[in-house]
Amino acid sequence: MKKPLVSILMNCYNCQEYLEEAIKSVYLQTYTNWEIIFIDNCSTDQSKKIVEKFDSKIKYYRTPYNMNLCNARVYAKEFIQGEYFCVLDTDDLWMPEKLEQQIKIMIDNDDIGIVYSNTICFNHENSYLAYKSLMPSGYIFKELLQGYFFSFETVMVRKRIMDENHIYFDPKYNVSSDAEFFIKLAYYTKCQYIDKPLAKWRYGHGSESDKHLCSFPKEYEIMLEDLSLSIDGFNFKYVNEINILKAKINNMYALCFWSKGDIQQTREYLRKASTMNRKYLLTFLISFFITYKTFTKLKELIKNIY
Repeated sequence: MKKPLVSILMNCYNCQEYLEEAIKSVYLQTYTNWEIIFIDNCSTDQSKKIVEKFDSKIKYYRTPYNMNLCNARVYAKEFIQGEYFCVLDTDDLWMPEKLEQQIKIMIDNDDIGIVYSNTICFNHENSYLAYKSLMPSGYIFKELLQGYFFSFETVMVRKRIMDENHIYFDPKYNVSSDAEFFIKLAYYTKCQYIDKPLAKWRYGHGSESDKHLCSFPKEYEIMLEDLSLSIDGFNFKYVNEINILKAKINNMYALCFWSKGDIQQTREYLRKASTMNRKYLLTFLISFFITYKTFTKLKELIKNIY
């Protein structure tokens, strides 16, 4: 098997707590032709010293000023040289065979541009599989549009697909930049799912997405506008998927207002969401009896059990 280069992007801002463990999970890969593009977003902790423990396979770059996550990814673009591209956040981990299994699929199937897998969601108390059933493969643009489901740390991309279609992280997005990136890519290429956990995603310690709950629905609305401009007949070809996503956007707005304690706006958006998709009716009813904090704890409990 030929051994093309894999570029692995790691963005860091004061990420010392789990950084060494994340980097070591790359060095333990059974596939060895890789580079880490390490973007230090003006950290003030010991992150740089941790990186310096390793060899030249880590290419260290420091941003000129502190920027949001998506802009830090944009800053990294010119440094990516590999035929394949992955992202590993500094608090997540890879299983040793992750790159090897994905590279084999890419080399054997030139029409596949994205490979993703199951992952283990974990923290210091719990762990569970992200996907409980078989996930789709093939042309899955429609499925991703109606409900984005990739776990970022599991994905490998054929960089040629990015280059040919001029798709990279768009700085107008931040918390949803990965969803926007992969949804657009999936319009142009096949995807392949590997039904085993090849990574571990650490949750529950204050990620950027946790802090910007209210940004998600706004950015998804922008994404729909972008897709309607870039894909001919988008609003007619994908009516069902668009309506499903719009219901989800209303639900996102409801969760945003619920987290702020604005019950009137919460129920208004949940009413809109449940009118478009009946699955949100239960959340609407629950909002009359419990707080947002209790609701999130209940959701987490259900995930851990099932």
